[in-house]
Amino acid sequence: MGDDSKRPHPAIVALLLAVSVLMLAMFPLALYANTMALIDGYKASHGTAGTPGTATVESAVDTSDEQVCRGTFTPGDGGPATDARIEVEGRCEEGQRVEARFMPGRSTLFTGYSEPRAWAAGAGDWGAFIPLVVLFGLLSLPLVLLVWMIVAKLTKRLLNGPAAPTI
Repeated sequence: MGDDSKRPHPAIVALLLAVSVLMLAMFPLALYANTMALIDGYKASHGTAGTPGTATVESAVDTSDEQVCRGTFTPGDGGPATDARIEVEGRCEEGQRVEARFMPGRSTLFTGYSEPRAWAAGAGDWGAFIPLVVLFGLLSLPLVLLVWMIVAKLTKRLLNGPAAPTI
């Protein structure tokens, strides 16, 4: 009877397990968001993706770790102008106009990834996503290994049939 009093209540164990699984599930989502932002930024800044046009910087704010440039992007085909974050090579200045490629952003659970961006040729800001891709890739490994083990066990059970009873 002494052992039962030291065990946590099953509801607490279930709650902790659910929270742990939810946290593990967030890492692959963060990996996806950062990988897509990395790919979008790389392709747009190298001219292989996005809508070509002109971006005009309207504000340049220095934060503790980066300069954030915002302004309007006007498509080259004459479509309507769109407010966007503007990524340029080096530092930007208010009133600066650059040829850029517009990426509309992707909807995710995370803040900042759905923001539309205009990428000037040679802008290297996409490189800031590399450490995050590596980090969330490593943090996703336990979930990947868990899924791999479950799939392997289920496949083995399906191929071999149920285990024979031992006498």
